[in-house]
Amino acid sequence: MSFSSFKNSKLIFENFRKFINEQDETSAIEKVANKLADPGTPLSQYVAILKKYAKDPSFRALASAGQTDGDPEDERVKVTRGAVAAKSLTATQAEIGFGNSLDDQLTNAFGSTEAALGLKGDPIVMGSKEGPVPLLVWDNKYVLDGHHRWSQIMMTNPEGSVVVDSISGPAIDNEEEALKAMQLAIASAAGNVETKPFKGENLMQASPQQVAQHALANVTEEVLQLLVKAGKIEKPDKKLAARYFANNVPVIKKSQGRFSREKSMPQAGKSGVAQDAVNKVLGTGKINFQSPKPTDIKK
Repeated sequence: MSFSSFKNSKLIFENFRKFINEQDETSAIEKVANKLADPGTPLSQYVAILKKYAKDPSFRALASAGQTDGDPEDERVKVTRGAVAAKSLTATQAEIGFGNSLDDQLTNAFGSTEAALGLKGDPIVMGSKEGPVPLLVWDNKYVLDGHHRWSQIMMTNPEGSVVVDSISGPAIDNEEEALKAMQLAIASAAGNVETKPFKGENLMQASPQQVAQHALANVTEEVLQLLVKAGKIEKPDKKLAARYFANNVPVIKKSQGRFSREKSMPQAGKSGVAQDAVNKVLGTGKINFQSPKPTDIKK
């Protein structure tokens, strides 16, 4: 074989290998798109796919092709600030931390009991590492982010009115779809999806008696005075306070969620992007969460 023939054969082989690789890549993206588009894909499996492919450039192109999929408005999400009764909300997360919900409330740590009772302002906005942050909900009903800020209010003042940022959109029909859209937006914006394991005791599995005992042992005089000031108990008495907190256990249990924290729940900050930035990108309509397919990508 001549050198030129060998060179031509090598070039043909390299082009063929490139073609095969491109076909394999297209096939992989098609499979991923089909899984994401299938409404029967469970949230936990959906999130596992995002964790695996979030850094892939082809996947990120698919995830952000909402404005080039033939309908630039169908995936536009609106975020509306308002206020609703804490007890009218339902968790999406299945596990709610016992200590996360009670310990700060029993000691007024960081002024959290004052805030939950509405003594710092009404409607209520609970503090966080980023400062006071409204709960993120879908359709003014389901908590998407801020479960432990919500659960603190539920244990101390379930009748209280709480500030929410409520997302809605024509392509989101239920809370699972809202969580999927949120996770896809995080994957697109951060190139990464992280979740957190649940640690500690689950309040949703605790009895009123357990809560009463914990409150009796840990409630401070300051909190007793705050409960009296807010009209929750008649006098600063630990037994009255313990009974009050215990009576709120059945109330929060009526609002238990169904999705695993570790396998499903969004953690924007841990993933590498601010929640506010996620909300904004969802508002642009570019997040391709409704029936994504490779042909949505326009090069």
